[in-house]
Amino acid sequence: MKKIIVKNNLFNKSEKLFILIGILGLFPFIIGLFDLLNDKNNLFFEVNLPKYYGSIILTFLGAMYWGCILNLPPKSLVPGQIKSYIIIWSVTPSILAITILFIKNNFSLLILSMGFLLCQFVDEIFNKYLSFPSWYLPLRRILTFIVVILLIFSYFIIQNP
Repeated sequence: MKKIIVKNNLFNKSEKLFILIGILGLFPFIIGLFDLLNDKNNLFFEVNLPKYYGSIILTFLGAMYWGCILNLPPKSLVPGQIKSYIIIWSVTPSILAITILFIKNNFSLLILSMGFLLCQFVDEIFNKYLSFPSWYLPLRRILTFIVVILLIFSYFIIQNP
């Protein structure tokens, strides 16, 4: 795969950096999962790292749309009603994330994983209006899949005595 990317120069430097940072963004989820596996009652980080870091990332995924709307050209072809939906969506994940942080039950990890799936679903819908780069949705699909799996594993680790 790497040979194909290098040979055909499929990504420029900034795109490669986005992809690298996206992949590196998985490490706090993985470290948090190992922390829970090690001793869920005596966490090294003193918090459920997948839950708190996941809430921050969920907020980021919504905030991205705030930036997209701000950067649309004045004579954009995006219909006004869709712009309104995008603006509303841009704050929805942060509201969901803060709600998740208030939930003391471990079920909040499953709600968080559903939040990531919802963000992916919304990305797929709004892509036709905002025209994300060609590499963005495939990367998001992979990252979302991995994050959801890690959050579900985290939930089951906490649930088992």
